Amino acid sequence: ATFMRGVGFIQIPTSLLAMVDSSIGGKTAVDTPAGKNLVGSFWQPKRIYMDMAVLSTLPPREFSNGMAEVIKTAAIWDSAEFDVLESSSVEIRRAVLSGTQDGDAGLTLATRSAEQTLLQRVIAASARVKAYVVTHDERESGMRGLLNFGHTIGHAIEAILSPQVLHGECVAVGCVLEAEVARRMGHLSEVGVARLVRCLRAYGLPTTMDDPLIRGLASSEQLAEVRPQRLMDVMGVDKKTVGTQKRLVVLKQLGATLELKPTNVSDALILEVISAGVLVKPVDDVAVAETVVVPPGSKSISNRALQLAALGKGVCRLRNLLHSDDTQVMMAALQAMGGCEFAWEDGGDTLVVTGGGGALHAPATELYLGNAGTAARFLTTTVNLINSGGESTVLTGNARMKLRPCAPLVDALRANGCTIDYCEKQGSLPLRVSHSGGRGFPGGRIQLAASVSSQYVSSILLCAPYAQEPVRLELVGGKVISQPYIDMTLAMMAQFGCHVQRISETEYL
Repeated sequence: ATFMRGVGFIQIPTSLLAMVDSSIGGKTAVDTPAGKNLVGSFWQPKRIYMDMAVLSTLPPREFSNGMAEVIKTAAIWDSAEFDVLESSSVEIRRAVLSGTQDGDAGLTLATRSAEQTLLQRVIAASARVKAYVVTHDERESGMRGLLNFGHTIGHAIEAILSPQVLHGECVAVGCVLEAEVARRMGHLSEVGVARLVRCLRAYGLPTTMDDPLIRGLASSEQLAEVRPQRLMDVMGVDKKTVGTQKRLVVLKQLGATLELKPTNVSDALILEVISAGVLVKPVDDVAVAETVVVPPGSKSISNRALQLAALGKGVCRLRNLLHSDDTQVMMAALQAMGGCEFAWEDGGDTLVVTGGGGALHAPATELYLGNAGTAARFLTTTVNLINSGGESTVLTGNARMKLRPCAPLVDALRANGCTIDYCEKQGSLPLRVSHSGGRGFPGGRIQLAASVSSQYVSSILLCAPYAQEPVRLELVGGKVISQPYIDMTLAMMAQFGCHVQRISETEYL
């Protein structure tokens, strides 16, 4: 753009991030200590050539780095494309990360796998949107600003944590925070924020500053700098800021924005969202107008409904699902095991689950559950339904999860004939569940202590319809605790056509 006042050039992007973002649009810029891309020009390439095969030569983290931009683009532009990304993470990851033994595989329709075709479609769709936007607004006077969703806050984080934390990783956190701004403004639903978080995590991206990836890469000095006022100062020199007015891309739903340009947002709201906590002061002793508080949905009900719908056969529609870390982990794990398909209706308010009738396969990678305790307990039994010889599944989590006990449930399943090994500390995750015996979940008589968590009891009950033999569950050694939660499981199972007979106070068939 500057040599001889501009020379013709061709882009040949060799990373996913470059293919879907930086190679398109003609931005040429350098960073300064004050911020990213503050000195530069616009100069369009004559051609852009993309070779999908090079993606298989990159480390997994570079794939995730580029997927942040792909997800961002779908979130602002195309709800159907977001649905594809949300439901196809396993296939897309496999198309890139599995590599190929034949360098020519996929070059022709005859040699192209379904996963390679999906990858090509996803990259082309994302690139097509950016090409359309920059064609209509080359110099970012309006519409092109939409491509900066997640970038205002993300660039501020990146200015502090780069180069240890990659661009896409910072943008992923920025997308979640800017989506939360839209939610607090009343434009984006809680479901929309939760779906965005789940989709980003499915591609190995961080969604908070507390994510182990960021904590493991950035130095303690860098992390200490990521404080609200420092971020606000960096955002003050962002190229999207007009005067002192900060502007963010505000989503009204996944696939659509409030305006066809960034929206003015108050400093107070941004500061509130990026702060780790808020101080709540008592109200004055004056009359307060009537206030309606709507409590969130139930994590316990949501996880039970998810598992029953996924293991069932056919289509089930779930509304008012609580989107917590637990439910997001549960959905990702059920998909990784091929147990079901998820889609959304009513602008994301209704989750459509197409259940696979209990037919599960071993996931391509270990199931990382974070600190999602409910999901971990339910899935410890669920993975035993996998019946594929010679394979195994690992359930693992973060450092806190590895301290949480699971021995009573594991002991009961082992006594029933399931092959489960502790990978590290006895009595806690990670667990390796072997499927080589070909027995799946044997069933028959199973005993649990009456004093254990009701989630251990529910874990076995929810999977009992798919055991090799009818399950007779006995709770021994005293009075049953948390009976209401067990009753809730039984009632929900009945709604799905699974009737459990209560033989006595402590026995279920």
